[in-house]
Amino acid sequence: MALQDINIGTLANDGTGDDLREAFIKVNQNFEDLDLRSPESTTASNLGNVGEGVFYQKAGSDLQFKKLVSGANITLTSSTNGITVNATGGLQQLNVVSDSGSKQLVDGDTLNIFGGTGIGTSIAGDNLTINSTTELSTDTTPVLGGNLDANGNNLINGGTLTASTFAGAFQGNLTGLVYGVDIRLIAPNTAGFNFGTLSNVITSVVDWIIYQTDIDFGSMFTPDPRVFDAGTIA
Repeated sequence: MALQDINIGTLANDGTGDDLREAFIKVNQNFEDLDLRSPESTTASNLGNVGEGVFYQKAGSDLQFKKLVSGANITLTSSTNGITVNATGGLQQLNVVSDSGSKQLVDGDTLNIFGGTGIGTSIAGDNLTINSTTELSTDTTPVLGGNLDANGNNLINGGTLTASTFAGAFQGNLTGLVYGVDIRLIAPNTAGFNFGTLSNVITSVVDWIIYQTDIDFGSMFTPDPRVFDAGTIA
């Protein structure tokens, strides 16, 4: 039933409005209509398409709302007409330590990353890229911090090789001079020793016998045990 409107007339006691009985009949009917309405039609809504709503539900005639709870670095302050939300910055403190120097960052600070000589930096999205254009050839005094592993590759175009100790065995051919001498000329069973020619001047029978007789001193690995002194070679 629609609510009844009580006619109060134009002027007081002008006889154009509802009499007292008729007016209270309408009052009673209006209260009965409100009492018979079930469930209560009053409700609440959360407006907008984004965010979290504060209205939870209606239980009978009780409108129930969610509470605001402060999270990390958030404070809520209630006043007579409102609730104040205060947020502390997310970055409270960050210590940045390098090989040389350090810095303490607080909320709002900026940390700059620049490249040094031969080093470039760039940022794309969430990625920080550090590019090095420095080559070994540009370092005039390169020093290794550990063993150099050539990974089966050759070391070519080398100059002077200086070492206090050569450990291990050489594999393959070793080409070069040892104290200015090509050791291939004195390798056994190859070129042998070359002392040039000996004088063949024969002045006696003994010289002739020596000249005609082959002498075998054995090999470098199994030499003849006899001692031979040929004197000096001029």
